[in-house]
Amino acid sequence: MTKLYLEPGEKTTLEFSLIESKVNTEERIEYYNDKLNGSSNTEDVKIYTELLKGAKNKLQSITNLLNKLL
Repeated sequence: MTKLYLEPGEKTTLEFSLIESKVNTEERIEYYNDKLNGSSNTEDVKIYTELLKGAKNKLQSITNLLNKLL
């Protein structure tokens, strides 16, 4: 495992960027949930289920990184 050294300003910039990405990803998850709940088309359900899964994985990764920073 490689450690990354960040200057205080860099750490702050990274933290703000991750928080922004987290908020955007949470909004995407909400959007995909709404689409999934409103869909009766089987193909749409498959698509939005996969998009939702990917967004949740991304959110988990972002959360893990933020926890390491804090």
